[in-house]
Amino acid sequence: MRSAILSGLLLFVCVHTTSAADTPTGPGLSLDQAMVRVLEKNPELQAAAIGSQAMAAQIRAAQQTPAMRVNLGLENFAGNGIYKGSDSLETTLSLSKIFELGNKSALRGEVAQQGYQSFNSEQDAKRLDVMARAAKQFIHVVMDQEHLQVATDKLALLERSYAVIDQRVKAGRSHVAERRRMAIAVARARIELEHAEHELLTSKVKLATLWGETQPDFGRAHAELFAIEQPASFAQLQQQLDHHPQIVRFASEQRLAQARIDLAQAKASTDIELTAGVKHFNAVDDHAFVLSASIPFGLGSRAQPSIDEQQYQAQQLPFDLQQQKLSLFSTLQEVYQELLHSYEATRVFQHEIIPQAEQALREYEQGYAAGRFSFLELSDAQQTLLDARLDAVTSAANYHRFQIEIDRLTARGLVTGAQP
Repeated sequence: MRSAILSGLLLFVCVHTTSAADTPTGPGLSLDQAMVRVLEKNPELQAAAIGSQAMAAQIRAAQQTPAMRVNLGLENFAGNGIYKGSDSLETTLSLSKIFELGNKSALRGEVAQQGYQSFNSEQDAKRLDVMARAAKQFIHVVMDQEHLQVATDKLALLERSYAVIDQRVKAGRSHVAERRRMAIAVARARIELEHAEHELLTSKVKLATLWGETQPDFGRAHAELFAIEQPASFAQLQQQLDHHPQIVRFASEQRLAQARIDLAQAKASTDIELTAGVKHFNAVDDHAFVLSASIPFGLGSRAQPSIDEQQYQAQQLPFDLQQQKLSLFSTLQEVYQELLHSYEATRVFQHEIIPQAEQALREYEQGYAAGRFSFLELSDAQQTLLDARLDAVTSAANYHRFQIEIDRLTARGLVTGAQP
């Protein structure tokens, strides 16, 4: 599963990146380049990689058998009578070793190994989340660029209208109040343009922080925002839900649960502790070997509650899996409907509303210059076109955001290696 995700992590099927030409504010940035930076430098992913190494060390620690112990015992000294001082001192030096029965060390290693697999599935989900968040933020940058372009075009449009009105006022064909109103509109457009510039800078900074930087070192984010495709059928997407790391993780959780049951059952097996050493009798300066064995009783009954606990927890997993699938299905259905709406809205704006609004504005401009339309009618035509362009940008950005979310839910299309 991890290789499948890693083999797909830079393939983005919605926003088609274009050539990343340099701009006066820095080199251009494509989506693939942004994804590579995130994969290489994102602090959350770097921490996860270290966590994986820690889990590997945990496996090695779990597989170790109990260490041998060195025991030193002193008896019959510092008392009274014949035991006064150290004349009757008896010293015992021995080694102790616990011999585990029931293959406990191997089973502990198996529990740690399955825990490692479950951890990797969680990291796959985290990686998908991070890459989806980065892709959405990249779309946000592209959307803010489009908003800035609309704001720039709006200012140019109003300045052009101001020039026409100014000529009409000078010719005595319009009242000076119309020129004042247009001057106000131009000033407000300048404010909107400045705000759009700040919004774009903020979204760029947010994108840069995803690869650990606080200042963006790129100029324009390059993408075909309006390159949209007919969404796949819901039935096709639903079949891919089983690829989500949270679903795949349940297979690891089931193996982990069984390993825990096996380990709990093994703990019912009796361990034997053997101690062997040498005893020195100080009074007669003689030595003797000592040997002892320690065998606990009642481990079977003491282990049963732990066995029951692990078995009950294992029985919960199918229900947790069912709930997770239902949750993913519900989310997918909701996002899919929003995707369909965004696709249709973007298509209508691009092919119907905006072309008609552009044509209507040209007609109103010509008619206003000829005195057939009022200033208010011209302003309304201008605002209709500008609003349509902004709504089209929002719809297209939403389309890509919803497609990214679907790719995250189905664990597809969020990375293959940077494309040239």
